[in-house]
Amino acid sequence: MNKCQNCKIMIYDETDICPLCRSVLDEMSEEDEARVRLFSKKGAPYPDIKKRTKRLYFVMRLILFLFIAAEIGLVSVNYVFTPQFWWSGICGISMIYIYLSMIYWIRHDAGYAAKIGLQLSLTIALLLGLDYFTGMTGWSLQWAIPGVILFGDAIVFFLMMLNRQQWYSYTILLLLIMLFSIAIIALYFLGKIANIVLPVICIGVTGFYFLGTFIFGDREFTREMKRRFHV
Repeated sequence: MNKCQNCKIMIYDETDICPLCRSVLDEMSEEDEARVRLFSKKGAPYPDIKKRTKRLYFVMRLILFLFIAAEIGLVSVNYVFTPQFWWSGICGISMIYIYLSMIYWIRHDAGYAAKIGLQLSLTIALLLGLDYFTGMTGWSLQWAIPGVILFGDAIVFFLMMLNRQQWYSYTILLLLIMLFSIAIIALYFLGKIANIVLPVICIGVTGFYFLGTFIFGDREFTREMKRRFHV
């Protein structure tokens, strides 16, 4: 039995992940275990979130319907008046970005690391889409996306400093940023990027940060990897 620091509840099931917010659980203290034994016969006191979830799903379906209707109208106008430049595609990508961001951020139970990871991924996808619809000159790969990755490094650093007791809960987010950095530098060797200055800075900063977390994190880092990937 473990405890979720994010939801402030005790988890009676044999799991390492909170069933509500998907955060990694912490081991319970002896005091918490005594409290669990006292109330275990009454069942697991999970909060009732069904009502809020149904309301949320309705609102998000309504927003999705409005976005689709708006995009159909924009594509029609684009086709009739300015078929030489498909600006409606940029609008569509932006609306997808906004919709997916809203889905994740409205869900209060989701952990900060997961929210930020998705937000960074959506931002990178948005920049690639904008680059594609404006001629694919490569500005997103050479400058914008490496900048987003460095910004992600800074976010992880400050989160770990602010939440030192559970700093290891952000290691998966750091691993995701590391994968983005490796992908950017790989594109240079594939001939997709001409200017390597910012991608090199990006892989250097992220790699140095990840290596330091791996070395100094020691047991907490290893435990987090085992919980997430069961290795």
